Amino acid sequence: MSRDESAQPSRPLVAVAQYAPLHGAVSANLGLSLDRIDRAARGKASIVILPECCTTGLVFSDRSQLLAIAETIDGPSVTAWREIAGRLNIYLIAGMAERDGKQLYNTAVIVTPDGTVSHYRKAHVFGRERSLFDLGDQLACIETPWGKVGLAICYDLWFPEVTRALAASGATLVASPSNWSVPPRQSGDAQDAAPMAMHLAMAAACSNEITIACADRTGEEGGVRFLGQSFIVGPNGRLLAGPAGVGNDDCLVAEWPDSALTRTMVQSHMETRREDLYGSEVVTLGTGGNRAK
Repeated sequence: MSRDESAQPSRPLVAVAQYAPLHGAVSANLGLSLDRIDRAARGKASIVILPECCTTGLVFSDRSQLLAIAETIDGPSVTAWREIAGRLNIYLIAGMAERDGKQLYNTAVIVTPDGTVSHYRKAHVFGRERSLFDLGDQLACIETPWGKVGLAICYDLWFPEVTRALAASGATLVASPSNWSVPPRQSGDAQDAAPMAMHLAMAAACSNEITIACADRTGEEGGVRFLGQSFIVGPNGRLLAGPAGVGNDDCLVAEWPDSALTRTMVQSHMETRREDLYGSEVVTLGTGGNRAK
């Protein structure tokens, strides 16, 4: 049964679903995603975010192996996501390996309640991903009744230009399907490895006065351990939900704050920007090598 739109809160609830997709098992992963979407909707979420590459997993030995199971934007997974998003009256953002002819992209699909499908292709790929994926060439936002949502996939968050560009375009929520892994040289338990993404997201959320919601995965794949610890951080840089645990399935839910209210309570960083300076030449000042006499 679809939910009555009038029953939704004035500010929407955002859910990040954390779980372990199965390596290469596209049909089974679709079932897992539908189950997590349903759980989040039962928790009254209006916007549901799933992990990066949740249809296939991420760790593959070569591009052809992943290309063989990747789906097109109009494939079975997105078709099923359109159906459930419409039935549950939600906005869905989910990571997938997208095949477009001979091209292969790490993509976030955005499905609206009316069945509209859009997508964002990851612009910054990390490590071994560079041998798998082609690069996206455009940043993207979508309009919702509550404001613009920007898209950033995992490693995209390492680049402050991404969140600043999204915020400058009017986005007040950034959704980030992610696959954070334990650094290979790090010893100790994964529980001790607070993801760098959390610190980066907290800083980006505060400096841009936006909410950032990250849905990470758990488990191990091809010898790579994933961190879990999904979270939602608000426009003041403080956690609204999470971090989730390392190894457990979870679904975190938090209200998407009204960034306009935040900007009226304190000096607005975005409104205090000096754009007249940022594109100009940086002056190299004296080093003090020639001391005045």
